Amino acid sequence: MRIFISALIAPIATSFFFSTNAAAECQGSQNLPSQQFFVTFSPNSHEVSKSERTRIERWVSAMNAKYPIQNWIDIIGSASRNEIGADQLATKRASATAKVVIDGGLINAPLQIKTQIYPANSTTESTSDAREVTVQVSPGCPDNCCTGH
Repeated sequence: MRIFISALIAPIATSFFFSTNAAAECQGSQNLPSQQFFVTFSPNSHEVSKSERTRIERWVSAMNAKYPIQNWIDIIGSASRNEIGADQLATKRASATAKVVIDGGLINAPLQIKTQIYPANSTTESTSDAREVTVQVSPGCPDNCCTGH
């Protein structure tokens, strides 16, 4: 009977040691760096050009191939105060980009749309930074990227 109990205790103790050791090596989620893509727009426009649409579709395909697990997707529309209807324009840019992204198949994670308005420069036209949409994907991986076990 003592041999039987000893035979049971050894594997249980060993598995407990290795499971706590592995857990100690990976405490919490180990996120990969986010991936960003920038879509440019003409001044006062929210239309996604054909060339930008093609670029988006290629990027979406690459993201889905490289990162099949995705934690979240942010789409951030921007406009300059110098542009007509800046608040609505930023929203329309983000929405138009989101449609292309979704139609392209980037649907593996919750999607959030945000907007930002750049301050107006006194006399200059809006910059290309202010006329863009940023698509940001937070890639994930199996087991929260914990490679310790």
